[in-house]
Amino acid sequence: MVAFEVPHRHSVEDNLTDRTKVALSNAGIDADVKFVGRDGTVKVGSADEKDKARDVTLAVEGVRVVDVQAPPKVETPAVVQQQSISVKLLVDNGKVTLTGTVPAESDRTKLADAAKQAFGAENVQDNLTVDAARTADDTDLAGLGAVAAALGKDAKAGVVDLTDHVVTLTGTVASQEIKDKAETAAKAAAKSGTVRNELVVGQAAAPEQVQTQLVALPTVEFENNSATLTAQGRAVVENAASILKANPNIKVSIEGHTDLTGTAERNQSLSENRARTVLDTLVSLGISGDRLSSKGFGESRPKVQGTDAAANAVNRRVEFIVQQ
Repeated sequence: MVAFEVPHRHSVEDNLTDRTKVALSNAGIDADVKFVGRDGTVKVGSADEKDKARDVTLAVEGVRVVDVQAPPKVETPAVVQQQSISVKLLVDNGKVTLTGTVPAESDRTKLADAAKQAFGAENVQDNLTVDAARTADDTDLAGLGAVAAALGKDAKAGVVDLTDHVVTLTGTVASQEIKDKAETAAKAAAKSGTVRNELVVGQAAAPEQVQTQLVALPTVEFENNSATLTAQGRAVVENAASILKANPNIKVSIEGHTDLTGTAERNQSLSENRARTVLDTLVSLGISGDRLSSKGFGESRPKVQGTDAAANAVNRRVEFIVQQ
């Protein structure tokens, strides 16, 4: 009886091996297959094929169990997209406001000192932040101060914007000579970066340029849980008024937003009141109310999710949106 059992088993094993190889091949899987009785071992070349190979093999008639073997899956480390330096210098009527993020305190000091040397410490508002996760580029930050100086103290809402290794100049200057001088300084500061000179000589800027200038403003600050502007908040609104005075044909929607803390009803009311406060302040500074509108969106349009301090700071904002 034993003499007949062995060749029969081998015949079953060979049959299962052949049919399993065909099934796996039809499924696009190249594998080594071996059976002992009706128990199979399948070796595949990729961990990604392991589950599929098991399903295909178990679907072959006569297979009892299968051990699918594959090399361990190699996890590819996640690529962290690091952000580079991003800064803006707003030059308006002899005053400079610095915003953005730099990698180190020394970078902040370098840029702020250059601006103070050009315009005087009392005329520089430093709202720069430091984030060590930012990557440095080869832009000469002190050189950006020289670009602001080249715009001159008579520049109207001039912006020197460094983003992704590109230096963009917007705003209104008094002459072509000043425009050219600012571009030369920007090229010296940018080194290997790109310079876009969108300065306008002696006339109002295009709507998209005005939007760039308004976005460059620091956050409009209010007293805690209130629609009353802080001293810093009023200074920002005054900067916005200067931009609008330099561009008398521009109309702006003032949009208020809150963070995700508190009730939706309270946040809606607070956002409306803050937007209205900014509108009323602009009117008091000489901007016609016909050019302005205000809306409140409460917590419905957060820029980032979360209720930690960092997320709240980003989501609490008033935005100036140029109406095309």
